[in-house]
Amino acid sequence: MGTELYEALPEHRQADVRAAVCAVETARWPVPASSFRALAEVPLRRVVEEVLAASGRVLLAVGNGFVSGYDDAIRTRLADEGVGVLGREDRAVLTLVFLFSVAIPRARGGILGQTLWTEGVPVSRDRLKDSAVPDGAVDDALARLATADLVRFKGAGVVLGPQVLRLTEASQAALLEQLVLLAEPGGALAESILRLRARRDALGSQSSEE
Repeated sequence: MGTELYEALPEHRQADVRAAVCAVETARWPVPASSFRALAEVPLRRVVEEVLAASGRVLLAVGNGFVSGYDDAIRTRLADEGVGVLGREDRAVLTLVFLFSVAIPRARGGILGQTLWTEGVPVSRDRLKDSAVPDGAVDDALARLATADLVRFKGAGVVLGPQVLRLTEASQAALLEQLVLLAEPGGALAESILRLRARRDALGSQSSEE
């Protein structure tokens, strides 16, 4: 994808776009739209999206602000190539935090669907260590995950960190579905997910045959 919209702008508007792109790419938390003209104004925001798309990135609206993340196709390709993939123990601990902080409380109605994943229920270290992951490995993994902003410490517990806000809605939905199936495979929500997937697969098969 090119940057025709960006190149058509006068220099001072290009500067507005560059400032917004830099902000959403580097900010730890979502950038308020009011902080940058190119985020507040819809026409310029489209140019921001164009510039990000040229690098396989997308603009994501999160709460009252914006961050950037990888396009779903790019994210999948990078994962398939092993780029940016966490180690086994880090993945296990991150999954546990996600499971106990977001997936289970959400499945049980303890947190609302629109609640940001970073505002989930804090999970204690003891709860994380009550798993197949060795105690020492949990502490080491949490330190690495916190450095990468994938988790953060909140009070005496652990919640997800701001990097998870850079996932697209499709990525978040797919991940949440997997965690719900893992947490309560026989629950009503898991059954609903399986039925929905079966319908999607059936529709996909029909489309491929046409």
